[in-house]
Amino acid sequence: MTPFSLAAFIKFLIGIFLLQGATALLLMSAQDADLNKSGWLFGALGLLIGVIVAFWFTSITSHARQHSHIKVSEKYQRQRDRIMRQAEREKTREIRNSHQQLLRETRRVQSRSTLKLGAALTGVVGLGVLLLFTQFMMLGVLAVSATGGALLGYGIRARQYPALDRSPDAAAGNLSGKPAGQGRVLAGEKVAKDDEV
Repeated sequence: MTPFSLAAFIKFLIGIFLLQGATALLLMSAQDADLNKSGWLFGALGLLIGVIVAFWFTSITSHARQHSHIKVSEKYQRQRDRIMRQAEREKTREIRNSHQQLLRETRRVQSRSTLKLGAALTGVVGLGVLLLFTQFMMLGVLAVSATGGALLGYGIRARQYPALDRSPDAAAGNLSGKPAGQGRVLAGEKVAKDDEV
């Protein structure tokens, strides 16, 4: 149902007054005329006036309906845009939260693994020193040198992370401006480029 429109009401009121005036003029002129000779002419003229006014009222109604349809469409468009912006903000917030949670979990696992690795290497060094003191020289030297090599490799690998295109922000756990999936390409890999929309 279309809401009340003052402009359409005034147009309808003017049309009704014009119809009543034309009908009154038609009746006054029909009183003075001979209806036997020109009665069909007055009937046709009255019918013509009714058809013209009906077309006029139809156009007024059509215009009012189109106007209300446009207003409703604009209202729904604004609501849809607002909902889409809200959904995009929520999606971005969820991505950020999941990324931060992933970074926290990664740091937690790395600290646990580092602690476990340190404890294991300390145990192996202790075993190597114990073997050295108990006259098992070959096994003691082997244990100590293997532990030293493992620590050296672990330290070198840890120092390589910034050299592998990792910014200080990424090392601190912040989001970088570089999209995921665009890192180093190894030899022999094929890279498909996405078309920008």
